[in-house]
Amino acid sequence: MGASKYCALIRTCNSAATLPATLQSLAGQTLPPSKFIFVDSGSVDETFSIIPEGSVVQKYNGEKFNYSSAINQGIDFVDTQYVLIVSSHTALKNPRSIEYGIKAIESDDAIGAAYFVQELGTLDHSLINAANFSGFNGVWNTCGLYRFDLLKRRRFREEVFSAEDQEWSRWLFEQGMSVARVSGGGMQYNSATKYPFRKRFDEHRAVAQFARPDMLAWRHIARIAYRVVKVYPWQNAGDRLFYLRWLAWLVSRRLHVQRRKPSDQP
Repeated sequence: MGASKYCALIRTCNSAATLPATLQSLAGQTLPPSKFIFVDSGSVDETFSIIPEGSVVQKYNGEKFNYSSAINQGIDFVDTQYVLIVSSHTALKNPRSIEYGIKAIESDDAIGAAYFVQELGTLDHSLINAANFSGFNGVWNTCGLYRFDLLKRRRFREEVFSAEDQEWSRWLFEQGMSVARVSGGGMQYNSATKYPFRKRFDEHRAVAQFARPDMLAWRHIARIAYRVVKVYPWQNAGDRLFYLRWLAWLVSRRLHVQRRKPSDQP
């Protein structure tokens, strides 16, 4: 176990307010990273002064930011068996999280990655695979640990504009492999904007287009419509607005697909 090493690949952009907590939580792990790799997309605050000495710093190469492209640029510098892809807004409260995650992956050759969720407590994991993949419970690049040989074999698709981790998970499941969902790590997301409407909407669109295209089936759309009418009006105004817009997009996208491929409908 002691021979297992990993790089931490961190995306930054004006991350001075949250990056110290990320670095502190990783340094405090029972298994800290052997190398830090940063892909920065234009920081103008104090981010660069916080980055540890000796780190690899890659300035994002591209006119328009793309998460998949940013991660792929960082992957070029990985030289370890595992890589932790982690947001500069994320911290792990349990200092044994990474050690446990690597043990979980190494316990089964069919586990290709692991990710950490918010619950803090006793470390445990469940398996996500093709049978129980919802489109949202694959590996999370908020804090996801990967076998590097799999990322070399299949990088993130740069046409996937959001939820690139879920699209990659779909590919992994198609190989007959699974992902370990690790609870007990206390993954904490410290961004001031916890889950912006635009980010949430883009992730849902990307999941439907790239990870779970069966979400465009009329039966799924009907279920969403039922929930909007019967359930979501009792939720807060933000949720109602989101699901109304999500329903409208699903119907529009389904009609577009149906017109383009009338003989190949979900």
